Amino acid sequence: MPGKTKKIILLSVSGIILAAAVIGYTLYNKKHFSIESTAPAAEVSAIELHQIFTTDSVLAKNKFIGDETNHKVIQVNGEIADIKKDQQGNTVIFLKTATDGAFINCTMEGKTANETVGSKIVLKGVCSGYNYDADMGIPGDVIVTRSFITK
Repeated sequence: MPGKTKKIILLSVSGIILAAAVIGYTLYNKKHFSIESTAPAAEVSAIELHQIFTTDSVLAKNKFIGDETNHKVIQVNGEIADIKKDQQGNTVIFLKTATDGAFINCTMEGKTANETVGSKIVLKGVCSGYNYDADMGIPGDVIVTRSFITK
């Protein structure tokens, strides 16, 4: 192989390695998306949120669910139906809806203090969709992740 070809290959490989290092460094140091400091895209009650998902899923997805580059933070208010821990040890707050057995399922990222079943609460988080099983007739939950208590 002539010397000129070796130089071209060496420069090309070096350029690819440098580009990969720059991209990796940029992604590693990317600013963390903060739910707490982001203004909500929508404010809705737990009852309304569940009704919208059960009646018009396209509208609900467009209004409440973002994508990987455009996180839509929503603010949900409602009454606490239950508080549990998930398998990872995160606190999950279930907000009441108008449908028996269906909840707004809020996995907490922020701290929880004196929340009790039956109390009113306002949460901010990212809605990731509606989870239901039509074949079994189980009412579905709207899933909200990375939740923080605002009031």
